[in-house]
Amino acid sequence: MVKVDIISGFLGAGKTTLIKKLLSEALQDEKVVLIENEFGEIGIDGGFLQEAGVQIREMNSGCICCSLSGDFKTALQEVLTTYTPERIIIEPSGVVNAVEGVDADIQISSKAAVVDVNKCKMYLKNFGEFFLNQVETADTILLSRTGNVSNEKVQQIVDLLRT
Repeated sequence: MVKVDIISGFLGAGKTTLIKKLLSEALQDEKVVLIENEFGEIGIDGGFLQEAGVQIREMNSGCICCSLSGDFKTALQEVLTTYTPERIIIEPSGVVNAVEGVDADIQISSKAAVVDVNKCKMYLKNFGEFFLNQVETADTILLSRTGNVSNEKVQQIVDLLRT
């Protein structure tokens, strides 16, 4: 059974930092493949990934969540066949249905959303349902950029996300 972790979040929220930390610490002894969407973002440093022994499959043809048709399912099947990983990390969101539709021995292990506490209200206002979908479908919400924020502001964001 291949475990699949889906990590979503808006640009600059901290997904890459989280993935790097997972790969270098929590998942360092597992055979991991990272499927990431390079569209509009700076990808994870290839040198870091090679040192960690991680295989990358980049989807450069646009946002995965907007172009799921057969391409993503085919790419996922290819990754499973080519690399036989123990775990797959997928960045970004919007792929749960496609993952569940793949005919293979895989299981969604986790669905996490990374939320920048400084931009949460703005994302909610400007992106509405798209932002809410990331939060609502996540098993875990990780708050980022909390270092220079008051406890009160963090609590306000937590309360906002809970609603």
